[in-house]
Formats: sequence, C-alpha cells, structure tokens
Amino acid sequence: MQYNRVKAALREDKAVAGPIISEMRSIGSIKLMANAGYDFLFLDMEHAMFDWETMMHLVQTALLCDIVPIVRPTDNLYSLVARAFDSGAQGVIIPRVESREQVEAAVSYAKYPPLGRRGAGGDGRNGYNRKGVLEAIEDANREGMVVVQIESAAAVENIEEIASVDGMDVMLIGPQDLSISIGCHGDFSHPDFLAAAQKITDVGRKHGKAVGMVEKEASAMQRWYDMGMRFLVTSSDSHMLLSSATKCVQELKGFTGE
Repeated sequence: MQYNRVKAALREDKAVAGPIISEMRSIGSIKLMANAGYDFLFLDMEHAMFDWETMMHLVQTALLCDIVPIVRPTDNLYSLVARAFDSGAQGVIIPRVESREQVEAAVSYAKYPPLGRRGAGGDGRNGYNRKGVLEAIEDANREGMVVVQIESAAAVENIEEIASVDGMDVMLIGPQDLSISIGCHGDFSHPDFLAAAQKITDVGRKHGKAVGMVEKEASAMQRWYDMGMRFLVTSSDSHMLLSSATKCVQELKGFTGE
C-alpha cells in the first residue's frame, strides 16, 4: 500500500475533504475529482450499486491520481472489508457501528497479523507494485485507515469505548441516521444533535481519533470544522451534477422564458 496522505494529515490535525461517489463509474470521474483538489473519495457500496470489478477500476485509478480511495462496504464483515483493501483501497468506512466489539472486529479484518487476521494475497492491494511479504504487510498496517460511522443514539452512548480501540482512525458521524435515531429527523441544528456531535468530537480528541461529518454544501461544513472535526465528507457526485444542471436550466429559462 502506498503512502496515505489523508492519514498523515489527520495525525497533524489538518482538515481533509472528499465527496461521496455513488453514481459515477468512469475513470474520468475519478480524474476530475482529483483535479478539483479533493484529498479522498468516499466510494459507497452500502447504498450504491457498484460491483467489485467496477470498484477495483475506480480504486486503482484513484491511486494513480494521488487521491485516497476509501471504500464503504455494505456491512462489517471480513469478506467485505478484506476485499475492499484487496482492491487497493487505502481505507474502509464501516457503517452502523455501535460497540467496541464491532470496532475491534473491523480492525482485525483490516490489519495483517500481529495486529489483525487479514489474509495476504493479490496484487491489487499493493497497486500492482511488487513487494516482499514483510514490506507489504508492514506498509498496509501502517497506511491503511479504518473509519467507523457513528449513526445512532446507542453509538453515542458507547462512544468512549468505541474511541478507545487502537487501529481505528476516524469516527464519522452519519448525520441523517443519527438525527433519526435521536428523534430530530434531519434537523442538524437541533440542540440534541449538536450535543451529540460535540460529545463525539470531544471524546475523539481525548483518544487521539479524528472526527468527521457529512454535508451537501461546503459552506455548511465550517461549524463542524470549528467544533474540531477534520474529516470532511463534502457533497456527492449526484448532488454536484443535480446542482450544476439545475443552475444551468434556471439560467437558460431566465432569458428564453420557456
């Protein structure tokens, strides 16, 4: 696994940003996101319909473009987490985490012995660079990222135990699901939501773990950055396309009258 500049930046308390990719399937879309200046890509397999062959093409293109590919599998299973890393991903995002045991399992799937139980094999995991066995394992254990999503009241209740697990790097708030769980559906300014976000951020900093948030608009991310969050999942491919297309249509209608 090659050098992970996102993981390095987070260790220095620097902000990193990247969009969710759930619709675009061409290597051109990856190059465009890299050219835009994003640090990472949140490649979604939980709610999107990517297959593994397509995902591997996107991941390997991202590696060539120096934009960090991070894959969200559908669940916290060895078969899915290990396959994400074998595709060449430099990190995984584990959805619906609520306990220390779930985090420990994710880390064990992501790391080679002695840190975990991942099996070694395949060339995609090393970006098709030939490496010795020990070098490949040490590189992967050092550079690979484990991001867990905090998406429920139960997760907030257990946040101290979740944050204390070695080998986990980022706690990413899933705002929609978290707001539903605590009863303020979609209201990210609700006092209960803000209190939960602050608690997660404070506990993350206490344990040396970065915290992140998801927002559609970059301008909405400042309050979370000011709160102390540094892993900024900003917009998505579908939102960018719809926003730009809508703006274009509105401008045309402004002078055509149609």
